[in-house]
Amino acid sequence: MIVKFCGIRREEDVRFCNLLNPTMIGLIFAESPRKVEKEVAQKLLRIKSPCIKAVGVFKDQNLSDVLSISTQLKLDFVQLHGNEDIEFIEYLKTKGFKVIKAVEVENLSDIKKAAIYKGIADFILIDRPKGREVDVVALAKNVHFDFIIAGGITPENLEKYLALKPVGIDISSGVETNGIKDFGKMKLIIEKVKKYKAGEVENG
Repeated sequence: MIVKFCGIRREEDVRFCNLLNPTMIGLIFAESPRKVEKEVAQKLLRIKSPCIKAVGVFKDQNLSDVLSISTQLKLDFVQLHGNEDIEFIEYLKTKGFKVIKAVEVENLSDIKKAAIYKGIADFILIDRPKGREVDVVALAKNVHFDFIIAGGITPENLEKYLALKPVGIDISSGVETNGIKDFGKMKLIIEKVKKYKAGEVENG
């Protein structure tokens, strides 16, 4: 199962990840309290363990800017959170980037919209709109394609997200304390996912 810790912006955050070995870390280049500048991202990526994939998060940004940042930083994945169309995704893929297309869902019609990216994006990420109290777990029960799940995941409620059998989980604020990445919370997520995976092997 993919575990992605997003909103990485301090060297300490990267060192935490190097110890815990999640699948991916996310660096946010879109407008966000966790946004990092390209120069900071370069420093962070220099100390990242090579076995952890680097993901750049963008939203409704100019294609040339997305391509420039992603190329210069040698990102493994580009994650798109806006209204980027299929052609945008396909062009990035021609340039050698893997793409995660995030779709914010509020209702079942949004789930149907997300399905159009099946077979085009490498992964589809189901998220809830920022600042909206949407039960993303209830909506995700209607998904009939492989997906990564985000939106309100914490160590305390992780099990209900894992019960959806997603291909991955994406967590940012849920592993923070007072807006800063918390090693204890990150470690708990990794431990619970390992336990879940071990249970799947035993049962299957």
